[in-house]
Amino acid sequence: MKKIVIIIVLSINVQLYAQRYENLGEAFRIYNSVMGESVVRGEIGFATSKITYQPALGALINYRRYASVLALDINPSKEFHVRTQLYFDLKKEAIKPPYLSNIYYQIGWYNWRDRTVSFGYENYGANRFSKPILDFATNLKRGFMFASYNIDLLNHRSILKVDDNSQIRITPFVRYTYEYSDKYGINKGGNHKITLGSSVRWSIIDKFYIESAIYYYPKKEAKLPWDPDYTYGFGYFNWEAFKLNISYGNWIANRFSATDKEMNHSFDNGEFKIAFTWAL
Repeated sequence: MKKIVIIIVLSINVQLYAQRYENLGEAFRIYNSVMGESVVRGEIGFATSKITYQPALGALINYRRYASVLALDINPSKEFHVRTQLYFDLKKEAIKPPYLSNIYYQIGWYNWRDRTVSFGYENYGANRFSKPILDFATNLKRGFMFASYNIDLLNHRSILKVDDNSQIRITPFVRYTYEYSDKYGINKGGNHKITLGSSVRWSIIDKFYIESAIYYYPKKEAKLPWDPDYTYGFGYFNWEAFKLNISYGNWIANRFSATDKEMNHSFDNGEFKIAFTWAL
């Protein structure tokens, strides 16, 4: 709780000071090819979530994660992005969910405009800072290639368009994974996993949003315990520099049928995050 209060207080003070600047280069009057163009952005904050999982041997385990979060987004040209999110666990426990990651990374062409395509590679596997369960090459094979397409539903005459930020966006997508794990997240389960789905995000007013997605797995045996039928989230998110954001996301193990659940999962298992954006 103290960390959350400190982040909020610091963020408000920095935001009040830096609200007229686009990046740190302007704020500190440093102008060069990097700081002048804001090609490096990110966020720093705190996240917590509860993960309920079953190890290879034993009963269900409830793992409460508390982590400091540092995100980095490098955007050298147009829509090309290289991103990473680092989770620094504040609880030093020997036993963790095998698929829990300290490092997420993405590389690709990300376009948020209407009627545009995005594509690239993303990895949310068990990448650890130390004592990795799986080697880098195995984790690399278990990431996924993706392609998606944006469709905006609201035009300027829509009664749901409260301001310029109001929009309902539908994004159908396809993902391909070369190798997937077994249900315990360690050993190999098989090859060639395809995931089909579509997300919808309603930006209601200003930067407030709610979102959801549905997923379909043509290869039934490739569907793992944490693979969801649907996901959901909400919050306030502003990608501009020096802004405080609060969000909630529930991205794993949600199933339409109670009999299909392989993990004990509920609203409490989602991730709450408070973060402060920055730009160089």
